[in-house]
Amino acid sequence: MTANYTILYDEACPLCQWYTGLFLKYGLLNEKGRMAYQQLNTVDYPMVDLDKAKDKIACIDQTTGKVVYGIDSLLTILGQRFPIIQKIGSWKLIHFLLSVLYNFISYNRKIIANSKKNTVECACDPSKNYPYRIAFMLLISLATWSMVQTFFTGYLAEFLIEKPVNDGILLIAQLAFQLIAFQLLRQKNSYDYLAHLAFVSFLGALLLGVATIGLEMLHYFDFDTSLLAPVAYGAVILFMFLEHKKRLERNNWSAWLSVTWIVFRMSIYFLVFQS
Repeated sequence: MTANYTILYDEACPLCQWYTGLFLKYGLLNEKGRMAYQQLNTVDYPMVDLDKAKDKIACIDQTTGKVVYGIDSLLTILGQRFPIIQKIGSWKLIHFLLSVLYNFISYNRKIIANSKKNTVECACDPSKNYPYRIAFMLLISLATWSMVQTFFTGYLAEFLIEKPVNDGILLIAQLAFQLIAFQLLRQKNSYDYLAHLAFVSFLGALLLGVATIGLEMLHYFDFDTSLLAPVAYGAVILFMFLEHKKRLERNNWSAWLSVTWIVFRMSIYFLVFQS
């Protein structure tokens, strides 16, 4: 049954490679059951909507020629082995929610799983979708604010000034500062850069969340964590700098944006920490 289906995926997207690879590994697709969008022969597959397939992974029924996209592709493949999943996923409300979740990830997939540096623009980059991009940035920014505030109030309180500037405000300020620098340096595609910038902060916040759990465990066993907390925070800042730098290189953006990133971080130090 799996031989009838071919998944059309974005070869330049690590996330797409990962989950279609799982389909192959667990026998939901055969060895020829996935095809890179970049290698698609439009003569053999005229039924594929190329623009739609950029945004939503396509599943081709080789027997009938029918093509489904997005969450319907995943439900079709999973439904071969787990019919109950496809049945539940077809319920209107469930299908709507799954579609929203799928689109949320798909339109932001190049931010979540930043691909390796390409010398040419990828033919399968998702279309710009401002509602999903704004929703993505708002969600990760709220999560970043929550995790950073938890870490700061729990483990860095003694190093903070009496009324430090809220981290949410600082995140917005950083986005604005870097956007100005981005424009002054005459870089292209601020739509993606701002999302990368926000996502780097989110990754740093996740690490602070892991650090919080680790410090809580050490505190439970009566270890002194007073010096470990600032060390962990410093390590996270270093990680964020390197991750930001890596994303600049992969997207062919100016290295000067690393400099402005450091300048901003240094300039806000006295708005948060005691001198």
